[in-house]
Amino acid sequence: MKIKSGYLLRTIADTNIVVPISERVIEFKGLITLNDVSADIWRFLETDKSFSDIVTYMTNEYNIDKQTAEIDLKILLKQMEDNGLLE
Repeated sequence: MKIKSGYLLRTIADTNIVVPISERVIEFKGLITLNDVSADIWRFLETDKSFSDIVTYMTNEYNIDKQTAEIDLKILLKQMEDNGLLE
């Protein structure tokens, strides 16, 4: 599970924005804004981390239980997949 190439995450005025570049501009018209948790997960996905690596990070960093982290991560990954952002 990894973010497709051609997308950049930038923080502008405390807002996390995903911007398509090169050929992705044609495929994906627009921008994506992410909250801080989603931006952290995006950064993990840029480095091809496993699902369990991300869940472990979420439970440690955000003090949530494993089940909640897994459910929330599955929802986010499904949204990313539906929008063609994952390889």
